[in-house]
Amino acid sequence: MTRMSLIMLLFMRSFLAAAQVLVPFVTDDGHFMVHADGRFERLEREPPIRVIAQEGQVVYVDGQGRLKVFLQEGRRLHLLHDTPVDHLQGAGQRVAWSSGDSLYVLREGRAVLAATQVERFEVADSMIVVHDREHQSLEVLWRGQHIPIADVSLGTERPQWRSGSNVVTFLDKSSRKLFLYEAGRVTVLTDSTDVGIVATGGGVVGYWDDRADRFMVHERGKDHVVSELRPVSVKTGEGVLAFVDGIGKLRCWQGGQLHTVSNKPPTDYWVEDSLLLFVTDGNLELFGPHGTMTVESYVPERWLVNGGLLVYLNLDRELYAIELGKRKRVGNEGAIPTFDLFGNAVLYRSPSGPWTIIRKGRSALY
Repeated sequence: MTRMSLIMLLFMRSFLAAAQVLVPFVTDDGHFMVHADGRFERLEREPPIRVIAQEGQVVYVDGQGRLKVFLQEGRRLHLLHDTPVDHLQGAGQRVAWSSGDSLYVLREGRAVLAATQVERFEVADSMIVVHDREHQSLEVLWRGQHIPIADVSLGTERPQWRSGSNVVTFLDKSSRKLFLYEAGRVTVLTDSTDVGIVATGGGVVGYWDDRADRFMVHERGKDHVVSELRPVSVKTGEGVLAFVDGIGKLRCWQGGQLHTVSNKPPTDYWVEDSLLLFVTDGNLELFGPHGTMTVESYVPERWLVNGGLLVYLNLDRELYAIELGKRKRVGNEGAIPTFDLFGNAVLYRSPSGPWTIIRKGRSALY
């Protein structure tokens, strides 16, 4: 192997390790553990109150209400806030919390004051939406900027916004205008709409245009007519929007195209990340970039989605995963009571005793 090849191999191994979502769990004796880069670390001798697991880090509130972060790089543990916080939120690699009316964000393992006079906030993958009480405005914190997207006068009702991972919609109730924030810009989607039919996801927005009497999808700066009928319901995920149209068909917008998934209304349906799951005739079905497939001829007791990965328990309480249209078994055990999913890592308590973590076919036992 050449020196350059060796350097590239080491870089890729380091990158893949850093990209892993850490796996937290609590042992029978109450110790709070985390599995990071092939090793188990004990963080606390008592269970945490709240945990957010992300790539390369775990943020948690300990038993005394203190906010801490464990960083995989350097295996460091930092105290972020030594008094109880009011609200803690995380999405993607972003974490924010409030203490009183002050908003803090996690940046390179440190707590950084991001805003004051904050009434409410919401964390998304690439931004934070803030209701600023002092300036009476709705703002987006994005790439170090405070971008106002709407005025919110004192005495008005609480502002109604909906955010996806990288877009925000805001309805002005007095004018019925629907505004869109995307990539640092604010535009008007429609000057008359019903807030009940606005769905905001990752890079995709569905809304009813009252004046045109059309259901529209906005994606990548363009608007598309997807139905002349008012939808019964709408749900969104990452780059995917599903809706039951006015005659009961289940339809899905994905990859810049409109798909008819089912000609009859589903018993229920969900959009999780980039996957659409729905129940018809008692079967749990999956629609994704690789088409439609039956998950099982029943609705599993527990199933979880991360990105394009679906993991579920079958009737024999065996774990299976579906990804890229292919089904595979996770591990070789049955009688599994329950499980959790952290990125692409599956965590469960083995019937034989140990905590088991399976990631890409490799197991770690504690």
